[in-house]
Amino acid sequence: MLEDFLWRQDTDFALLQEVSHTTLNTIRRYTVHMNIGADRCGTAILAKDGSALSNIQRLPSGRGMSASFRGIMIVNIYAPSGAEKRQEMEPFTTPKSYT
Repeated sequence: MLEDFLWRQDTDFALLQEVSHTTLNTIRRYTVHMNIGADRCGTAILAKDGSALSNIQRLPSGRGMSASFRGIMIVNIYAPSGAEKRQEMEPFTTPKSYT
C-alpha cells in the first residue's frame, strides 16, 4: 500500500515516524535509511533510487534523523506529544544556546 502510494504520487522522499521493524526494506526502487531506538520506535527516510542522501545523522533514541541531498538538509523528528509527556518533549522544543 505504501509502495503504491509513493509511486502514484511520484514521491522522491518520504519521512516516516513510529517505525518499529525492517519490512520497509521490501519497498522496491527506494533506499531506506532507518533509525530505530531501544524502545523499538523510530524514524525513517525513504529516498527514491537515484536520489542519494549523504551526511546521515541519527539520534540514539531513534526519535530523529537528518540527511543531506544536494545541499538541502532533510530533518525527520518524532517528538513525544501530549501533556503527560511534557518532560520527554522538552529536548525537542526548548532552544539550546551554543555560545
